[in-house]
Order: sequence, then structure tokens, then C-alpha cells
Amino acid sequence: MNSTPFRRIVITGVENAGKSTLANELSQALGWPCIPEAARQHADVLKNRIDLGTFDELHEIQTERAAKAARDGHEGVICDTGDLILKVWSDVLGLSWHPLTPPWPPVDLYILCPTLETWEPDPLRSMPEYEDRLALEKIYLEHLMHRPHLVAEGQSAAERCARLVESLPW
Repeated sequence: MNSTPFRRIVITGVENAGKSTLANELSQALGWPCIPEAARQHADVLKNRIDLGTFDELHEIQTERAAKAARDGHEGVICDTGDLILKVWSDVLGLSWHPLTPPWPPVDLYILCPTLETWEPDPLRSMPEYEDRLALEKIYLEHLMHRPHLVAEGQSAAERCARLVESLPW
């Protein structure tokens, strides 16, 4: 039996910040599975028909995938997004979503990806203005103030990953 506690790391931040790239880099560096962003495959999101039920479904998908990694005996999991993104996203849309159940396994560490100045278009992105993304990033920082978190510093995903691995609290 593994005596090391299961760890759940959630990558968070505004769109176009390099979250998915960092999640994959960190997953490889730690040898943990990476849970992709569930919204990228969700029918409501792809059809731009998002309601509170969509957020509940995304929460359940992400929670079940993390729980499966724990049941499968992995040491930890890297989640490309999580409930914090769902909460901020719902607030921006005026829906004010709150999860019905807490995430399980619980989040041990959030990693904030600072927004990138350059813009890469994507069908699910809606904030091409850097100033808008910076303003939203401040909201993420406010939410993270009382939660265990690190900020992914560096110019490339590899540099961010290396710094984070050195900074992990366990």
C-alpha cells in the first residue's frame, strides 16, 4: 500500500495563459496523469449554450477523472483547470455557479499561469485584449489569496515547469 498521500494540483488562470501546455509539462515531469480541460469537449460549451447545469457537469467530469486517478493508485494528478475556473467563468457570464459537492480528491495546490501578452486565437477564447486578461487575472489572484498556490513564473512552459518542480511544498 502506498503511504504517500495522493496529491491534486490544479492549473488555473485566464484563457491564453499556457495552462494546457504547462499541465502537460508538469504531468511529464512528475510522472502523474494529466486531466484535460473538460470544457473543450463539452457539447454545451462547443455550441455556446452554457447554463448552470453545464458547470455542474464539468465539475462532475473533472472530479470523477481525478478520483479515478486516485483509485488507480497514482501518486497524484495534474488537472488542466478546475472549479476555480468554473466559478470565475460563471461569474463573468453572470451565472454565479457554486459546486454542489466539493472536489474530491481535494485540491492540494493551485498553480496560477499568468496571462501571456501574445494572443493565440482559439474558438473557445473571447478575450483578445491583454488588458482584459490582466484584469481577470487579478480576480484569480483574489480567489487564490487564502488557498495554497504557486505562480508559474518563466517565459516558456519548460522554464515554468522546472521552477515549479523546485518549489513544490512536498
